[in-house]
Amino acid sequence: MEKVQNKQVEESTKKNPEMHYLWWHDNRGHKRFSAGRAFYSVDNGDFCVHINLLETSSKNGMRDEYYLKPVLSTNESIYFRLEKVIHKNDRTLRVCVGEGIKNSQTNGDIHIQIEPLTGVNKKLILKLDEKKEQVNE
Repeated sequence: MEKVQNKQVEESTKKNPEMHYLWWHDNRGHKRFSAGRAFYSVDNGDFCVHINLLETSSKNGMRDEYYLKPVLSTNESIYFRLEKVIHKNDRTLRVCVGEGIKNSQTNGDIHIQIEPLTGVNKKLILKLDEKKEQVNE
């Protein structure tokens, strides 16, 4: 069942090959480090997220599945839920492991909170305006 789920993720990224970068941003030194990438699925209305730090594919050859899904929209903001796919007893469950927000204060990007990985001095940012050719600073 896991192979079927990962195949669906790969197919959804082929339908919309536009890739967005994820960055860890350190507020103290104003530095950023590559955190992975995300692919927007037009069909599902969410992002398939690949976070490098949370990768466990070296254990079993399979990538963990994360999705960033919009859950609430107001005039000023869009709120997201970061969900991890868990396979248990032949069932597929999505568990909330973080949240995100997009508004004028985030400059059009999505700022994602995953405790304890993010906090006052560290942010995970999904850059929506950055193109593939950008490199790590």
